[in-house]
Amino acid sequence: MGFVSYNFILFLLPASLIVYFALRRSGRNMLAKLSLIAVSLIFYGFYGGLSFAVLMIDTVVNWFLSRLLCRESGHRKVLLFLSVTANVLLLLYFKYWDFFAVTVHADEFVRNIALPMGISFYTFQQIAWLVDSYRGETGDYAPVDYAVFVLYFPKLVMGPIILHDEFIPQLNDEKRFRVNYENLSVGFLWFVCGLFKKTVLSGIFNGGADWGFSSIDTLTLTESWLCAVSYSFQLYFDFSGYCDMALGISRMFNLDLPINFNSPYKSLSITEFWKGWHMTLTRFLRKYIYFPLGGSRKGTVRTYLNIMIIFVISGFWHGAEWTFIIWGALHGVVMVLNRMIKKQWDSLHAAFRWIVNFLIVVVGWVFFRADNISDALKYLGRMADTSDLNLSGDFYNSFGLYHYPFIKEHLNLAIPFVFAVALFMLLNTENVCERKYKPGPVTGILAVILFLGCFMMMSDVATFVYFAF
Repeated sequence: MGFVSYNFILFLLPASLIVYFALRRSGRNMLAKLSLIAVSLIFYGFYGGLSFAVLMIDTVVNWFLSRLLCRESGHRKVLLFLSVTANVLLLLYFKYWDFFAVTVHADEFVRNIALPMGISFYTFQQIAWLVDSYRGETGDYAPVDYAVFVLYFPKLVMGPIILHDEFIPQLNDEKRFRVNYENLSVGFLWFVCGLFKKTVLSGIFNGGADWGFSSIDTLTLTESWLCAVSYSFQLYFDFSGYCDMALGISRMFNLDLPINFNSPYKSLSITEFWKGWHMTLTRFLRKYIYFPLGGSRKGTVRTYLNIMIIFVISGFWHGAEWTFIIWGALHGVVMVLNRMIKKQWDSLHAAFRWIVNFLIVVVGWVFFRADNISDALKYLGRMADTSDLNLSGDFYNSFGLYHYPFIKEHLNLAIPFVFAVALFMLLNTENVCERKYKPGPVTGILAVILFLGCFMMMSDVATFVYFAF
């Protein structure tokens, strides 16, 4: 089950809200927390028995490991090392076993192991929990609080990667126990904004991206760039849409999740980009890997090496393919260069910096999207081939707008208009959390109309891109 499903929107979400607040109102706070766990298990159970079993075992084992880490003992460092290693090995087994087997040409060991949904996200969250337990920061939490922290369904399968101190205290804050109608309305509006990004905007650009990366041999220069930009827009609206929905659902429960996505395509440098893209992953890598490695405290060369390490890890975390590693390394190299020439770079005109940075990000997404290195390099070759600048009919049709009679005859105008509108939105709209919404009749009517339009389009919506990670 996902957010973009009829069962979730019509039944699971409203039922869970009613039960949760009914229990809170009657003073049964433990049962209210258990209801969040129950709905999370129902939500996650739709992803299959293997995913469910791995998550349950992982949750229970890490709870007991964290309790051991909270005790005073001369072996706590060894236990922390073994605990973190066990979590990493679990992720390596399910996500990277086949990658390593193919890399060393040990095809007889390829197992085609099913990937438990969300394992990349909750593994990093568990590692953060274990490290914080070692530091003595989680000793006062009850098992049920920990269980909600791990299993909470809005962030379970695609993040954000949350920390205990920003979430668990909210579960025991009496100010959050009663229904807040402003939070319900604002949360619903955020959810609808995310739903619109996923069902409409991401869906349009999904067609162009899929066509481009499946037709590499015949792409013209113009088509290759526009399809790469299409994927950049698809990924943006897809990931941003999920984050908006997760934040909106949590707001309905009077719970706040950390912002995970904040207008990264407005960035004037790759450093700024990573302050807005997958922000909680960036935070995890910085706090639990970059700083322990020494951060920027051990000299320039060591700083650059540490940057490369965390970006390669980021790339590998996203997928078990060399293309993801190259994507991460590319961002690491650009990040190092950005630090090396920061003064000179900052002195350049903002428009020039934005264009260069955006083009670098788009080129990076080619490796992120391509099936293999060969296809990625072939695609980049098309992006540099100036022999043909035309746009074919197949390119125009790939966006699916020909289904609409009033657009079909004017695709050559409609497609550029869609790109222009999308770019304008990316550069001129605020994050849903930054805007101040005042619930009222007009806002409510517009939200309901937008919701109904998205609701009718849900049956054709593709899976979220980040589900694969």
